[in-house]
Amino acid sequence: MQTLTLRTRLEPTPAQADALQETLECFAQACNLTLEVARACRTFSKFKLQRLVYGQLRALGLSANLAIRAIARVGHRKGHRAKHYRPTSCDYDQRTLSLRGESVSLSTTRGRLRIPMRLSPYHRYWLARARSVQGGRLRRDRRGRWYVHLTVRVAVPEALPTGRVVGVDLGQRHLAALSTGERLSGGALKTKRLHYRAKRAEVRLKLDRPSERTRSLRRLWARLSGRERRFVRQVLHEASRRIVDGLAPGDVLAIEDLRGLRGRTKRKGKARHLHQLWPYGLFRHLLEYKARLKGVRMVVVDPAHTSQTCPRCGHVDRRNRRSGRLFRCRACGFQHNADMVAALNLARRAGSEGMGRCQPAPGAIPAGGREGKPTTSVVGS
Repeated sequence: MQTLTLRTRLEPTPAQADALQETLECFAQACNLTLEVARACRTFSKFKLQRLVYGQLRALGLSANLAIRAIARVGHRKGHRAKHYRPTSCDYDQRTLSLRGESVSLSTTRGRLRIPMRLSPYHRYWLARARSVQGGRLRRDRRGRWYVHLTVRVAVPEALPTGRVVGVDLGQRHLAALSTGERLSGGALKTKRLHYRAKRAEVRLKLDRPSERTRSLRRLWARLSGRERRFVRQVLHEASRRIVDGLAPGDVLAIEDLRGLRGRTKRKGKARHLHQLWPYGLFRHLLEYKARLKGVRMVVVDPAHTSQTCPRCGHVDRRNRRSGRLFRCRACGFQHNADMVAALNLARRAGSEGMGRCQPAPGAIPAGGREGKPTTSVVGS
């Protein structure tokens, strides 16, 4: 089983919109009350907080399950980062949220409401295959539009390794290099993140001056962080979707295990900033759940020396990688792009003997000859 979150637009009437807004305000008030008691009593245990504040939350007008969800939100975050809860969202479980055709039934402070949803073919596809609805989150954006983020459980096909094995080398210059020959450029992501870095430095300089620390400048600081986060997620979603769409059910996706990379390596200058912010964990998560939905098995491979090992003769030498982009084996003269070589070796380590493209790049030269630039086929992200 796989858990998915479907963001669907709601179309409430004016009276229903007022009831939803009242519910959000009451839920935020309940969270702030729970947070105040948790800090005063120095406990963020959900069971202890329930004994302390449950009666007060019910007196605010919340139903029993919404009061429990408010306590769970404070206990989950443990209050170490939350300073104040604003009326922007409300959590629902299976008892307070249910589907009725193309409408959703929600518990509010004014009783149960049935609100139509605006569904796309994508939503209908997954809702028709959902085994259960685990709950969701009600949200209202800055433009006053209402959404419900449905949490559904869907069945996934059994991933039997009956097809080819495709290696994926992750990096910053190339966001992903596949052993099939495809490469996804990370240039747009790198450029945009450097732009936001410079913009945040400019705003941070003004925030450090008390005379220029205005409310609008603080809001700008928060917006910049949100814009960058959304941009990164969008780029990674598109890249992971492109990779998975090129696979068939039964294929195996071999990805390198880069956990703890930041602690093992060091960078300087701008590269250091990008190295710290490189979203490897998020990219791996997106690849994993998309592959599981398609019936593709993903395996994690040790990446040690994958960019220094010749995929033709197996010779391992640190000097095989002549630069950041060029690989040339000192034993057999095999020449190719270094990221592509790493992807080929990842596929082999995952059990793909004889799979992938393991021929010299066009224009490759024998050992002892004159070096040239490898032929590349970079695909934009």
